[in-house]
Amino acid sequence: MSRKISAGFLQKILPKRRKEEEEPVIKLEEITKVYSHELLSAKPNFRVVESYPVNEPFAWINIVEEIDTGLLYYEVYEISLTEEERRIYNQIYEHLMWELKPSEALRTDSVEVLRRTAARVMRLFQLRFTRTPALSWNKINYYIERDIFGYGVLDPIFRDRHVEDISCNGVGKPVYVWHRRYESLPTNIVFRTEEELDSYLLKLAHKAGKHLSVAYPTLDAILPGGHRLAATFSREVSTGGSTFTIRKFSESPITIADMIKFGTIDPDMAAYLWLAMDYKLTTLILGVTGAGKTSTLNAIATLLRPTYKVVTIEDTPELRLPLENWVQLVSRPSYLGGVGEVTLFHLVKMSLRYRPDVIIVGEIRGEEAYVLFQSIATGHSGLTTLHAEGIDAAVKRLTSPPMNIPPSYIPLINIALLIRRITIRDEKGNLRPARKIVSIWEIKDYEDYVEIARWDPATNTFSIDLAKSIVLERIMALSGKSRDSLLEELKNRRALIEWLVKTGKTEYKEVATWIHRYYIDPVRTLREGPLYEAYTS
Repeated sequence: MSRKISAGFLQKILPKRRKEEEEPVIKLEEITKVYSHELLSAKPNFRVVESYPVNEPFAWINIVEEIDTGLLYYEVYEISLTEEERRIYNQIYEHLMWELKPSEALRTDSVEVLRRTAARVMRLFQLRFTRTPALSWNKINYYIERDIFGYGVLDPIFRDRHVEDISCNGVGKPVYVWHRRYESLPTNIVFRTEEELDSYLLKLAHKAGKHLSVAYPTLDAILPGGHRLAATFSREVSTGGSTFTIRKFSESPITIADMIKFGTIDPDMAAYLWLAMDYKLTTLILGVTGAGKTSTLNAIATLLRPTYKVVTIEDTPELRLPLENWVQLVSRPSYLGGVGEVTLFHLVKMSLRYRPDVIIVGEIRGEEAYVLFQSIATGHSGLTTLHAEGIDAAVKRLTSPPMNIPPSYIPLINIALLIRRITIRDEKGNLRPARKIVSIWEIKDYEDYVEIARWDPATNTFSIDLAKSIVLERIMALSGKSRDSLLEELKNRRALIEWLVKTGKTEYKEVATWIHRYYIDPVRTLREGPLYEAYTS
């Protein structure tokens, strides 16, 4: 049970306010120009390339370019507290810590306890500081939420759907992020002292329900929300002090509309893949480490019909599907010589008992590949990723140990696509990282592949040729539709996807909603979307 604080008690323990503090003057420039971190964008040699909110109006992200060198930086742009607001914030924070017992902080419902306590203490302080403007209380509440319920100084980065990884390499070094569009970027957040970094790392460990100390200086844990944390504590195993890396789990993963917006794929290829998912065609996504295979897998899986039953199998839960009939299975390692271990192989075998329409495996690299191909041979659809630099290398991996897929099973794959990390020049001539789906193949037979789409690096354009498409022939056989009707269907789906990109409806839930609406009533969906806009314009 927490201790109760009465208004009378607060009157006694809070310092008396001076007369000149009765009506604090908060200037506009104090609200808009004073921030928690050093702002590179305020310097004359830097310019903002892109800016977007992560917790509007209090926190924004700026991608900032150094004009002379062309180097990019990730800037956290937070509204700051004035001196008066900081004083009130510190007192609220101290009283919250005073009220809560350590045992309560470890309970499963501790977040709700904290929220109720914080709301009550905030109300009591508002009674004491009655003349503090409403804007100030909104700012104070933002920082209470950020520092107690969120991830403190890194909370804006956790809220950024474009960031995949957050890493800190030690004291005095900038925190780095891996951005989906700009890849590895240094931020304007720096832990200045060892005490500050160690304290923050201990907070992360407590959030994960794990122990970290000099005696146990390494940590591998799952944070609330599914984020994966790997860390070292103090200087026991890392000479530069505490370090950590966080693989973010995104509540709003990248969508097919995002991929078009980023130039990873074009609308024709997206419509083609959507039609393939409609008819449950088996697809293999190829690429090297960090190419974006899992993100592409998630974006393509979002195009499945909402009526399909889907089972996903992963080592780390990263996929997020807008489907109700979805079972997510995750492997479990063993720390006792194999006792209690649950591998991908076991989960793929077990998934067949669920009678799925589609089996999605995060990545195949061992004996689970053989079981997956066996399930595809018995009529299930499959989606998976594989480390390979091309279709030939992929087939060689599949037909070699430890996967040992018979060559006669290779045609069970209908489509294979390759995504690569490449470097392109922007409009100013600066080199920028990008991800491109460089090739899409249809599998006719073992060592017989038809490339139907590709990206041309010379012109930075995509092309697709469905004249020799085997997939369209298979869909015609499955659906009884003519080639012309399927080409018209591709045209309609392309129009809807382009409209989503044009109107900025690229968020995960928005894209899923319109995809599902199209499955239910395509004519009405087109009329309310791209056709309506074309008519009104």
